[in-house]
Amino acid sequence: TERKFLDHLHTEGLRLPDAAQKTFDGIYVQPDFFYEPNVWVFCDGTPHDDPTIRADDEAKRQAIINAGGEVIVWYYRDDLEALVKKRGDIFRKVRE
Repeated sequence: TERKFLDHLHTEGLRLPDAAQKTFDGIYVQPDFFYEPNVWVFCDGTPHDDPTIRADDEAKRQAIINAGGEVIVWYYRDDLEALVKKRGDIFRKVRE
């Protein structure tokens, strides 16, 4: 799922993440990608179809938000292009 996300950004000439697998201090969570200054991206594949995992995901992501971070989630069944367009402030064009 992460590879598909990165491939899409690269193919479209969009800004790539500033870091991968960066931890969030004070919260036991490891987002897939990070954009400066405080945007945390999660790419959720099939394991996140499990309701128990989804509930745990939501709690951890809310903790990031409560600590002042911003969270973006791309669920593999959702339209990646729509997410990228919706968040043009993060996924901006860097090359043609």
